Amino acid sequence: MLRITTTQAKAIRRKRADLGLTKKMACREIGIGYVTLNNLERGEYMTKPSIYAKVMEWLAKDY
Repeated sequence: MLRITTTQAKAIRRKRADLGLTKKMACREIGIGYVTLNNLERGEYMTKPSIYAKVMEWLAKDY
C-alpha cells in the first residue's frame, strides 16, 4: 500500500480545478472510482500501487 500525502492531495484537487473537471469526469479520466477519488483528495490515504500509479501518471500528464 502507498500513501497519498496532503501535498499530493492538494495537487490532485488543483489539477482537477484547473481543468474544470467534476469529480465524476476526473474519475473517468484517471480510471478510478468516485469514492476512491474522494478519499485521495482528502489526503493521508493508503491506496493500492495500481491506483497510486494511475493518479501520479494523471498528475504528470500535460501539467
